[in-house]
Order: sequence, then C-alpha cells, then structure tokens
Amino acid sequence: MALITIPENFEGLPDGLAPICLEDHDSKGRPINLQWIDRGVRPIHRDLCNLVTVLIGDVWAVSEIVNRSVHGLSRKYGDNLGAEPQARVYVRTQWEAKDEAAGGRRLRRRLDQSLDELDTELQNAHLIDSRDSAQSRDARLDIDALASTDELRLIIGLHLDGWTWQEIGEQLHRKTNTVEQKFLRWTRRLRRKGSSARPRIRGIY
Repeated sequence: MALITIPENFEGLPDGLAPICLEDHDSKGRPINLQWIDRGVRPIHRDLCNLVTVLIGDVWAVSEIVNRSVHGLSRKYGDNLGAEPQARVYVRTQWEAKDEAAGGRRLRRRLDQSLDELDTELQNAHLIDSRDSAQSRDARLDIDALASTDELRLIIGLHLDGWTWQEIGEQLHRKTNTVEQKFLRWTRRLRRKGSSARPRIRGIY
C-alpha cells in the first residue's frame, strides 16, 4: 500500500490549502482505480480544501475525508468514472464532510443522493416500478419515513452505497443472512403499501 500526495510538491502551498494524501488500496487490500485520483481529485484540489474548511472547520481533515470519498466511489463504480469524475468526487466529499460535521451520522447523505442514481439502485432492489421514475426526477427520498430504526437506515444506506451483504454484516456485527432478510422484509412492506403510500419527498439541508 502506498500514499499518493496531491500536489507532489506541497511545501509551497499557500495558507488555507493542505496536501491531500490518498491510499492506493482500500481497507480490504484491494487496489483502487487511480483515475479517480488523477481525474477526480487533482483538478479540484483547491476546491476540496475549501469545501472541507467550510464544512469541518479544519483544512487538514481534507485527506481523511477525500480518502473515504475516493475509496467509496472506486468500490461502487470501479472503472465507470462517468463524464465528470471530479464532480462525483466533489459531491461525495460534501456528503462525507457533512457526516463528519454531524458526528458521523453517515446516513444523512442518503437524502442528498441524486434521484437518477437512486432510482436505478431502488429498481435493482425491486422497490420502484420503472414507470414511476419520471415522477421521481426532482425529488429527494425521505429515508426516515421508510425505515423505523437506525440500524435499518444504516443497512439501507450501505446497500445503496454498494456494500455487499457480507460487508454490511461485518460492519454491524450481524450474520449476513440477518441483514439481508431485514432489508428484504422492508422492501416487502414498502411494496404492500403501494405507490399511494410512498413517502413524501423533502430535503433536509
């Protein structure tokens, strides 16, 4: 495992900026796609420093926050960087920084996830009929209206974030089958309620 520093020559950085140090392997020892760093982080180094300073109050937290962002994006999307990977990195870093500022309530970011992406994930989980997707374009999903416990909200969030059932089980110290069945029971309850009972949509920020 190696550290990649942006910029390489950081000794002359002006006040208010800090180097961003990123690990080239994730916590499971898997290599990340370095294009997320080269195309997603390098072009917006200053913007990421400013973002973390505003949300956290400490520019030196930028490495930790961006490292989580890049690893999460690489784990979920792999080689699919999209047209603007720097925009994905910026938005993901904003979520991570808000979580950090809120004391680690990582599921807050679920409410800020774009509905184009969220629609796809929920359709894959058989929660939303594809005919409903047009109605959801400008909406934000209210997770609090969908899940009754913090643990269930965490399971939903991690699943939407691309974690496997085994990884979620390890994170929560639960059996893999237990967390998967809890999620599936939630989806069945949602389907039974029907489209008329789907939660109303709102933002939180």
